Amino acid sequence: MSAPPQLPPPSNPALLPVLAAVVYVAAVVAGWGILSLLLDRDVIDYPDAGPLLGPAMAVAGGVVTWLVLWRRPARVLAAVAIAGFGTYLAVILIGAIGYTVTRADGSWMLLAGAHFALSPFVAAAAGLSALTVLVVRAVQP
Repeated sequence: MSAPPQLPPPSNPALLPVLAAVVYVAAVVAGWGILSLLLDRDVIDYPDAGPLLGPAMAVAGGVVTWLVLWRRPARVLAAVAIAGFGTYLAVILIGAIGYTVTRADGSWMLLAGAHFALSPFVAAAAGLSALTVLVVRAVQP
C-alpha cells in the first residue's frame, strides 16, 4: 500500500514581491542593453563614472519596485504611479550621488542629476517598474 500524496506547503506571501523585483532588475539590464544598441548610446555617458553606477541604479529601481509590491497599496493605479515615479526619482538620485562620489566634486551633482533625468534609460526603468507592479497586482489573488 502506498502513502497518500503529500500536498505542497502553502506559498509564502513575501516570495512574490522578491521574485518580481529580481525579474524587474533582469528586465532593466536587458532593456538597457537593447535600448543602448538601438540608440547607439551608452547607458552611462560619463566615462569616469566607474563600472558599478549602472548596476547600482538598476538595483535602486528594484528596491523601489519591491517596496511597492511588499506594501501593497489598496489602489492598483496608485501603486503603479508610486512605482513609476519612485523608481524615476531613485534612479536619478543614485546616479547623481554615485557620479558625484566618483568625481569627488560636489558641484557635479545637479548636472549629473539633470543629465540622468533626461535619459531614456531612466524613463525605461521607471516604465518597467510600473509595468511590473501592474502585472503582479493583476495576477495576485
